Order: sequence, then structure tokens, then C-alpha cells
Amino acid sequence: LAASAQTHVQLNLNVKHKLGDVTEFNRPKFINFHATINENYWDSANKIADLRDDLIRKYDVYVGRETGMIKTVLRNVKEDPERPGFADPDDLARLCSQNKKRYVQNTKVHPYEKYSNLILCNQFSPFYPDGTKTLKGWALSQKDTEDEPFGTASGEFYGRYIKEYFGEGGESGEPKPGFCEVINEPLWDIYDKPKAPKSSITKLFEFHSTIAAQVKKFNPDMKVGGYCTAFPDFELQNFGRWNARWKQFIDIAGKDMDFFTIHLYDFPCKDGKQMYRKGSNMEATMDMIEQYSMIKLGEVKPLMISEYSAQTHDYNRKPWSPYRDWLRLKSTNSMLMQFMERTDNICYAMPFAMLKSEWGYNPKTGLAHTARMLRRENEPESFTGEYVYSELIKFYQLWKDVKGTRVETNCDNPDIMCDAYVDGKNVYFIINNLDFKPVDLNLSVNGTSKDAKSIEVRHLYLKGGKDGVPMLDVYDAKSLDHFTLETEATCVICYNFDRKVKINETMEEVKYYATDYLKEIAAGKELVFNINNVKKTEYGEAVIRLGLGRNHGLSLLPELLVNGKKVDIPDNFRGDVQKDRASFFGVIEVPVDYSILKGNNTISLKFPDNGGHVSTVTMQIFNFSNNIFPSCCVEFILNSSPQSSYISFVKTSNLSFSDCP
Repeated sequence: LAASAQTHVQLNLNVKHKLGDVTEFNRPKFINFHATINENYWDSANKIADLRDDLIRKYDVYVGRETGMIKTVLRNVKEDPERPGFADPDDLARLCSQNKKRYVQNTKVHPYEKYSNLILCNQFSPFYPDGTKTLKGWALSQKDTEDEPFGTASGEFYGRYIKEYFGEGGESGEPKPGFCEVINEPLWDIYDKPKAPKSSITKLFEFHSTIAAQVKKFNPDMKVGGYCTAFPDFELQNFGRWNARWKQFIDIAGKDMDFFTIHLYDFPCKDGKQMYRKGSNMEATMDMIEQYSMIKLGEVKPLMISEYSAQTHDYNRKPWSPYRDWLRLKSTNSMLMQFMERTDNICYAMPFAMLKSEWGYNPKTGLAHTARMLRRENEPESFTGEYVYSELIKFYQLWKDVKGTRVETNCDNPDIMCDAYVDGKNVYFIINNLDFKPVDLNLSVNGTSKDAKSIEVRHLYLKGGKDGVPMLDVYDAKSLDHFTLETEATCVICYNFDRKVKINETMEEVKYYATDYLKEIAAGKELVFNINNVKKTEYGEAVIRLGLGRNHGLSLLPELLVNGKKVDIPDNFRGDVQKDRASFFGVIEVPVDYSILKGNNTISLKFPDNGGHVSTVTMQIFNFSNNIFPSCCVEFILNSSPQSSYISFVKTSNLSFSDCP
């Protein structure tokens, strides 16, 4: 059969999509932003009468990440007179007690504690022991001995701060953080920024292990992670960047981390170029951390994305504009959809949007911080007036109410990502467009014999090009078989039924990792990877995921054999072709015949040209509880998988899709 030219998107309401132990949408994990419930920006100069209630409670939005108070305390704490280079425990307890008291007295924030799951993170200076002095005129110890490993004084401060400052909520003090990042983007300060000292990267990673040990000494249950990469770029220097940084970090400190933390940003407008991570590049980045974690540590450590969205370089020296907010919106939605596909291995994914960031306002230029939930009413003409929502609020309006049990979705176009959740009588069907043009969708909803009582469509897209405005169209539809999803847009289709949707089948997804990774490509040379201990059921599907790092112009279509059987590789993959990046680094998702897979599998690749690497080889298995795609309704073209959103199907006989079980 030949694939239809029209994009088909299918929703199977009766099939639960289980990933690891996860079946539900986790709003605190995904629908949040970079703030705390008790920061001052909530309460001043706002046109919205009760900003906390309107943003947090109305839209069911969660916070937060905190990197400021801990730095203020460190800069003001006295040195221990008995131990040079260490914070005085008594003075630290005094400062923490003062701040805790302020929180306790701020009773209006206490009802919002359930919306807070704090990531606590240090800024680089003066926390990293490089001789930088605090406001009290002393610096943290730089000793590195057997009795005092490098960073011991910094770690003791961190551990004591957490123990002394936080409580259990309400009158006991602010609830303890859920996560503790060692330090924010440290390689920028010691190595990457202009005039950086090019300090030892190895020592930085050893520092992470020391911090983890000290934090847990005072707070045994605290989850500690790092190393908070700003721009991973593993493929640079022919994967030399990977070897010098993330591989070394996992080798040195991986065993001591509870999670690995990275920041992921699209560059949609850097010197006129468009360099995206959303799509295949982000898949390759996360797969590489996961696979090496499995190889080195015997487990896949959870990933935290404590900042993500877009950097808006070419617009940063210009006043606020709706279009600049759109650049962030479109990246946030696309990236979120990809994180949701790994929900079992993502402990947090936080878009980088702050409330006001008034500290970033420059009165000389009239320019303010670019990632703000709120803007001045008279922007862009002037930085005056009360604060109102920026266009970024549309992200939370789009995702309002989304919750429930994840159910199976699929699509025959890898640039269209889809996901869906059932919450009693309500269904939320989310569809995202990675393509740079509108896409016509043919929608089918299966797994119920009843039509929806009502359908609400929320469509977030850009109207008017670079001078335009993000539009969130919300309207009701009597039926919805066809839909045009605009360029890089996202829609949430909300179905309401007369009775609860019955979910009586299951698709269980498991990811497996090859025993080797990062193999250099030579023309005609066979590269062999083994994926073992795979478990199958009677019915299912599978996808081989090939991570490739190659110069532009080299082949992304190797000869692929799985257990000796040739498998065709699709010539389309998620997102753009990365033409403005220095080279290609991405994952090619290859559907494979479920029947040829075994417990232990051999995957071999052969390329026609020299250069680059196969960075990772992984496999997704989708085991079905039953024959959930009976041939009476759908014939599968074997270039498909639910997870990669790449299933092609055709209607057969005279049955409608609603007739499918």
C-alpha cells in the first residue's frame, strides 16, 4: 500500500498508554514556570487584582525554581572563627531563622504551597570555591585533601542552609525543596564565557560529588543533581565535547547524582539563522545521556530540564513584542510534547519564564528581560503602566484543565506530534506541528460507540508573520474530522461525552538500550549493536532509534539489518534538517516488524560514505494487551509506530473508524 498524502491522526480512547509505571498526566511536572510563591513580584503594580489566584489557581499552574535567596545568605553569612573558609553555623542559622520568620508571617502565600515543588539551585559565585570573597570579606575553602575534598565547605553551607531555612509548610516554614541542583550552568563561568579562566572541568565534576555528600549528610532524603548544562552540543569537535564534558561528568559524579539536569533552548533567530533543538536534535541529546547512563551506571538516571524554551538573540536588543513571545511559545509547546513522551524518566521540565524580572530592566536603554510572564501595559512604546500578562500566558490558557489517563495516539507524519488524556467524561487531544508550513489533518477518534456531546478547539498559532501576534482561537465544533494546523502551531481538542470513557485495553511501552554506543562511521564498514533481554507479547510494535552525528551532505540512510532482516529507513524525521547548525545531530526513528524481534537482537548498520558517528542505538517496544488494531478497520504500512507518531493507515471495507473496538 502507498501512504496517503494527507496527514492522518488517530486517537484510540479505549487503549491506555503505559510508560514504565506512569499512566497519568503530571501537571506539576510539566505545567509550571520559573518562580516561587513568595517572591515580591506577585504583589506590586499589577492590573490583575489577585495575580497569584488568577495565574496559579485559575490555570492550575505550578512553580518553582529558586536561585537568589541562597546566594544572598551566603554573601552575608560570617566566617566560622574556628574554621577558616567555612560558614559560621550559628550565624547561618540566625540568617535562615530571620528569612523563615518572614515566610511564616506571610500567611497569604500558605494556601498556595500545594502549587510549589521547589528546585533549589546555587549561582556560581561565590559558591564555587575560586577565591571570590563574600560581602563579609571571606571566601569558601579551596582545600582538596583526603579529609576535606574540594568543595566541602560549599557543600556544608548548602546542606546546613536547607536544614535551617526550610520547614514543612505554613507556620513551620517554607516546605523543603523537592530537588537540589548543585550549581547553575557552571561551565559558562569557568570555561565558556569570554575571558573565562579555563578552570579544570574535572575538578568541577569532583565538586559535584562532594556537594552531594555534604547535602545528604544534613538532609539524607534530598535529591541532588547536576551538572546543569547550558548548551549541551555533544556533537562538537567530532563528539570531543561529549567526551570532555558529559561522559566525564557521568564517569566521575554520575553515581552520586539522583538526576541529571540540562537546559535546552532553540535558537530561532541568531544572526538571521534558525537553529532548533526541538525535533530530532533533542531526541539525540536525551538518548545519549540515557544510553551512557545505562552503560556506565546500570540504570537510566532521571532527567531534569530546569530551563527550556527559546533564546531570542536577534530581538533581545529590541523592545518587547508579541512576536518575540511567539518564538518562546512555539518552542515551549514542541519541547513539552517531547518531554511528555519520556514522562517516566523526566523528573521536572520547566519552561524559562519568570514573573517580571525587574532586575533585568535597563533604564538607559529602556529594555527589560525577554522571558517575562508579565509586561508593562504601555510596552513596547514605553516601560510604563501597570503589569499585564505577556503573550506567554497563552501557553497556560492552551493547557488549562489538561489531565487524566494517557491513551494511545498515532500519526503518519513525524512532524506532527500527538498525545491524549482521558479524565472521566472529558478527553484532551493535543497535536503539535513541527513543520514550517500548515498541515491538513484527517482526524479519527476510535474506542467509543458514542459521539462527543461537545467539542472545544483551542488553536495556538501566529497570525501576521514577524509583525504578527500569537493567536489562541477557542471555539466549539459539532464534529471534527478535518483540521488545518497552522505553521509550528499547537491545538488542544477537548471532547466531552455523556458518560465516562471506558478504557479496557493497554499499550505498554518499554525502552531498551544497546550495549555499545558512539561508533565512528567508515564507508562500507559494518557497525554492530546488540539490544538484549527484550520482552514481547503476542501483539505489539517496535521502533529502532538511530542517533546520528554527521556533517551536512552525508547520508542519513544507512543499510539497516535487524536480526539479519533488511529494514527500510524513512527519509523523513522529526523537525527540520538542521541546515543552519554546524552539522546534523539527531535521532532517526525506524519502525521495525515486531515479528522479527527476539529476546536478544543484533542491529547492524552500513553507510555508503565516511565521517561522523552513530551516537546511540535504542529500541522502543509497544506491547499490546490485545490486537488493538484489528485488520477489519486498519491496515498498517510498516513505517510506523505510536511513539514516533508515524503510523500510516487506510480505511478498509465499509466500516467507519468509530466501529473499531
